[in-house]
Amino acid sequence: MVGESGFGAAPRASKAWVAALILCLAGASGAEGAEFQLGGSGATLGTMRVLADAYTAKHPETTFVVLPSMGSSGGIKAALAGAVALGLSTRPLKSDESAAGAVSVEYGRTPFVFATAPGTPVDGISTRQLADIYAGRLTEWPDGTRIRMILRPVSDSDNDAIKAISAEVRQGLDIAETRPGMAFAVTDQEAAKAIETTPGGIGPSTLALIRSEGRNLKALKLDGIAPSPDSLADGSYPLGKSLSIVRTPKSPPEALDFLDFVGSAEGRAILARTGHLTR
Repeated sequence: MVGESGFGAAPRASKAWVAALILCLAGASGAEGAEFQLGGSGATLGTMRVLADAYTAKHPETTFVVLPSMGSSGGIKAALAGAVALGLSTRPLKSDESAAGAVSVEYGRTPFVFATAPGTPVDGISTRQLADIYAGRLTEWPDGTRIRMILRPVSDSDNDAIKAISAEVRQGLDIAETRPGMAFAVTDQEAAKAIETTPGGIGPSTLALIRSEGRNLKALKLDGIAPSPDSLADGSYPLGKSLSIVRTPKSPPEALDFLDFVGSAEGRAILARTGHLTR
């Protein structure tokens, strides 16, 4: 859902909706036809589809279906309920999730980026410019196009990462969250689409999502450093997002085989190609 709103009323995923989805999936997620489901954070979905297709090419008797975004918490809850074979997450497990048997396995890290459409007449921004865009002090690109920042809901974890960049960026985002008429996007996929299609649009995403989903987006340099697995590895690019697969006692053996495939040489090659830093 993408819209124009003051952020006092920014939408969030309904807990009741997530619970209903889990019940629905639990009723339909048997091993019949050797089809299994993966679900969770939107930042992971494109990569998981690429990996699932590669796995099925080697094991045609087994299919993994990647569900639409349900968020990290929804994916973990669904995995614990046995509604999906594996959860997909971009946050650490909570103590109650670990106590229930969830185990998080990081499969990679990817640069957290600010992206624009390819035609935007810049290839990078500075931290100061980012703060000024959020605060509404910088309002036009060099060609005169109005800058339109795509925001995430106040509760979204992306905002924590953005506010950690600097005190100035934190202050700018705080201002943006209270300004009327700002564009917001609830899921990672909605944010990417909004940035692609909004004239002058800019917003947060990840290199992995852009590459794995073939998004028509340009990941901007930040303070002159291009986002890449190499620049993330050497610390010159400072913003990264950890991506994990969550297994539980209810994960079927085929799901654990898929987890092994993700960590294999072939799986790591796919991850490298789609913008991930692996161990």
